[in-house]
Amino acid sequence: MSQPPVVDSHPLVSIAGDALEISGGGKVRLSGGTPGWSGGPPAFAELTGGEGRYLFTGEGKEARITARIDPATGILVFLADPPGGVPGTPDGFLGLFFSDIPSYSRGVAFWRYSPWKCWSKPEKVASPASLRGDDIQFYYWQYADGAYGAAMPVSGNGYRSTLGSDHGRFGAKAVSYFDAAGRKEIPLLAVGFGRDPYALFESLWSAGMRAMGHPENLRKAKTFPPVFDRIGWCTWNSSSLGRNLNEDLLLNAAKYFRDARFPVGWFLVDDGWFDNTRNMLNAIRPDTTKFPRGFRHVVAALKSEYHLKDVGVWHAMNGYWRGINPESGLGRKFTGDLITYTEPERGANSPLRTCSFVTPAGDAPERFYDELHAYLSGEGFSFVKVDNQLSVERIAPGNFPIWDGAARYHEALNASVARRFGGVMINCMDMTPDAWANFGATAVARTSEDYFPYAQGETYDLQHGNAAAHVLQAVYNALYFSQMVYPDFDEFQSHNPNAVFHAIARALNDGPVYITDDIGESRFDILRGLVYGDGRVLRADAPLLPAEDCLFQVQDARLFKAFSRAGATGLLAVLNCADADSVRGVVRPADVHGIGGDRFALYEHFSRALTYAGRGEETHVALGRLGYRLYAVIPLEAGMGIVGLTGKYNAPATVRDARVTDAGLTFTLCEGGEFAAVGPRAPKSVSVNGTEIPFAWRDGLITAVAPPAAGSWNTTVVIRF
Repeated sequence: MSQPPVVDSHPLVSIAGDALEISGGGKVRLSGGTPGWSGGPPAFAELTGGEGRYLFTGEGKEARITARIDPATGILVFLADPPGGVPGTPDGFLGLFFSDIPSYSRGVAFWRYSPWKCWSKPEKVASPASLRGDDIQFYYWQYADGAYGAAMPVSGNGYRSTLGSDHGRFGAKAVSYFDAAGRKEIPLLAVGFGRDPYALFESLWSAGMRAMGHPENLRKAKTFPPVFDRIGWCTWNSSSLGRNLNEDLLLNAAKYFRDARFPVGWFLVDDGWFDNTRNMLNAIRPDTTKFPRGFRHVVAALKSEYHLKDVGVWHAMNGYWRGINPESGLGRKFTGDLITYTEPERGANSPLRTCSFVTPAGDAPERFYDELHAYLSGEGFSFVKVDNQLSVERIAPGNFPIWDGAARYHEALNASVARRFGGVMINCMDMTPDAWANFGATAVARTSEDYFPYAQGETYDLQHGNAAAHVLQAVYNALYFSQMVYPDFDEFQSHNPNAVFHAIARALNDGPVYITDDIGESRFDILRGLVYGDGRVLRADAPLLPAEDCLFQVQDARLFKAFSRAGATGLLAVLNCADADSVRGVVRPADVHGIGGDRFALYEHFSRALTYAGRGEETHVALGRLGYRLYAVIPLEAGMGIVGLTGKYNAPATVRDARVTDAGLTFTLCEGGEFAAVGPRAPKSVSVNGTEIPFAWRDGLITAVAPPAAGSWNTTVVIRF
């Protein structure tokens, strides 16, 4: 995708009195910009400078702000020189803040919430003054003239930044958690303006990653790992959160799927296998009461007897939840490299506990990850899930500047994963800049809170909610995480009463799809709609994102619409994500951002209803509680188009090599089954691989059944009019 224009290709930074003012498109977009730091907003008597460098003086201090324009995008990046040293305590910060966003209309901020502080959630922002103090990962807003603004934190030089507020002013706060005296040009934030929000967000992240020296950390530069081309199964919920994880569980699960003839492609051995004492790691080998023969035997059996393609394994970034046990054999091996830190036992405001992990100095991170990954890869594992990536901010205080340590840990981790597992890793508990900005070339990361199994009385709380809460949080978070990675919406269970709600979101996203079904409980009628007959996932060609008219609604009682694409065809999920018995709204082809064409057929998967609409033409929809619809938005050519296999949620992904001719339609299906197409009148004939077959035509919808074919993509359909 070419880089989009912003409101003004070169936003203007100017001096207005004793503060900075940012203009774009001939209008003031940000005003009252001044530096700030811990202890209250300083008063500046004078502001001088120009051409991107500004000096604030007052109260016996000087503070320098640098503003740079990214030439490819027009995005502004701000940096600051600390005024004689900023405290290295957790509440010590350096920042840049704006007193006003003129003509502000509405906004949404993505706050990394307590107690675990590993995930973000969208929150409506009525005014910039109401922003939370810090830990905002992404913030976008709209002006009265319809233009959008967006900001992201930019980190480096020892400091990690997050967006937030200070005394009612919007801006960014940079912290080091350690003495980082003498550092200059501390990155703070990137900000831009545009008419197209999706193009603006893409430009913002491109510029921000370049400013942090990580241009490789963009999804458009990455390849989706082939391991995840197939559907997977994870042990987490199915093992009672790891308590029942053992060799028998893995083998019984594999036998269950084999006997059901459901082609799961990979397993993920989640938490619950480590030899640990009070959550401190004793050894890199598994608990012998659960895996007495190690992993090699069971991994080999899963592949040879049950034909799994891959098996992955979980570990924490810091080894285990409390790091390494210094009294263990592993701890003694790293005695000279261990540093201690404290953290709350159960989140904020709980008692503190002492933990240990290797220092980021020297080669200790490389040695630790290499020993761990050499063992795991030698046991037959082909990828890893790395959890607890937020732990760096807990280790840093008093030990090292957070950005320096985070860069070292992630550099060592990513290099080891590249060497031992071909770079295939699921990043997890990662929605903090010290993690996500250091993903490097790794391509997949979690974008949501954990999946929670269905429970009576479950709520719509985004931090621990039902299917609607989970999906809404994941889709909103994808607005910024999909700039860097293929979004992972986490596992789900097909025996959840709201499993279809979950399945729709996974089907229309471009990330991995995996389940954590209890053995014997799978709803294969739901799961088969996600995959080809051989277990390969019918992935969308783009991440699932909120439609433009849903960007600011969060959990309002309205239709929630989210879009992606399969080739030239749009995919549109229409959901009731609100705590409401009914919601109403309209659906338009234009809800699929960037779709080409002027006239469209809208095929609804569950009702099999077909309607026609122009780009902006509205179709009214009403949904009950946790209701859903799924539309294929098909651009028509001469009144013709293709739906695909009707039994699949992402039906358009089952089609290749489509051609429209004067005589009709020709296309290839991935496999046999009922398929549908659109035509202006009843066809003269429908044939599959040269043989005519029966068909039905009603109100423009053509349906027929293609017989099974040997191999994939060997079913050629010709529809003649």
